[in-house]
Amino acid sequence: MGRKRGLFHDELWRIQEKLECYFGSLVGSNVYITPPGAQGLPPHYDDVEVFILQLEGQKHWRLYHPTVPLAREYSVEAEDRIGQPTHEFTLKPGDLLYFPRGTIHQADTPPRLAHSTHVTISTYQNNSWGDFLLDTISGLVFDAAKEDVKLRAGIPRQLLLQVETTTVATRLSGYLRMLADRLEGTKELLSSDMKKDFVMSRLPPYYVGDGAELLMPGGKLPRLDSVVGLQFKDHIVLTVGPDQDRSDETQEKMVYIYHSLKNRRETHMMGNEEETEPHGLRFPLSHMDALKQIWNSSAISVKDLKLNTDEEKESLVLSLWTECLIQVV
Repeated sequence: MGRKRGLFHDELWRIQEKLECYFGSLVGSNVYITPPGAQGLPPHYDDVEVFILQLEGQKHWRLYHPTVPLAREYSVEAEDRIGQPTHEFTLKPGDLLYFPRGTIHQADTPPRLAHSTHVTISTYQNNSWGDFLLDTISGLVFDAAKEDVKLRAGIPRQLLLQVETTTVATRLSGYLRMLADRLEGTKELLSSDMKKDFVMSRLPPYYVGDGAELLMPGGKLPRLDSVVGLQFKDHIVLTVGPDQDRSDETQEKMVYIYHSLKNRRETHMMGNEEETEPHGLRFPLSHMDALKQIWNSSAISVKDLKLNTDEEKESLVLSLWTECLIQVV
């Protein structure tokens, strides 16, 4: 069975870019070509939501009840463990199949027929509530420890050498309850990695031509009397984090705006060693309300932004315009 990544195909770029905007998650694709009478993989489940689009020939599919619902990892399953298929069918050109994470499946090309070609589109890898909790909890603990001396107290002597953990678990559960109470009153969540990783790895907006509108601002320069609106909204994330230029305990929080307008489709989901930070801007936390006004409005007057001075208002919209994130409407 042959396999080829589809990220260089314009039509797949267009489809995946729209799906990444819709799901808010990375969307990958692979094209599989299987000869007659051949099967690519044994029964297995994946850690992604899967869409199968049959392009050429036919593919015979068997689906089974998951042994791990909504699985978070890939695994091969033994034939004698999975039982009988819950669904069995053959896909023909133009057919579309979806099955959730964890669905056990296997597929083969029927003998004496032409080869089979299908594209697998996958999404929602490492995109669960558990992943999001892990992403936000570190920032929550960091903030809480700055204000609560109990979290800054040293752990007991030789705690790491102990075998009995009941007392420690009781202490930690109390801290977790305290953090849960604190979380309910938190105005801005700190996302340490998920938003940044998503925007750095995703596709740029689909365009026809040279894509100049993604690299250089166009239209009128925004002024105080301008009405502005966000563009490429589905390609921008807004998050709060510590000031990355300071490492002391008095770190101020900053608002970070990351976008994928300058991403390269050729490195989609491959990682880019040349870039360690996503493209974007940062502003003081005092700008959050004004930024939310822009995000939540199709058009807003610059003079109505919730900032203290006209200079701050003009400076904010000029920065966003220079980065091609807003336009004068």
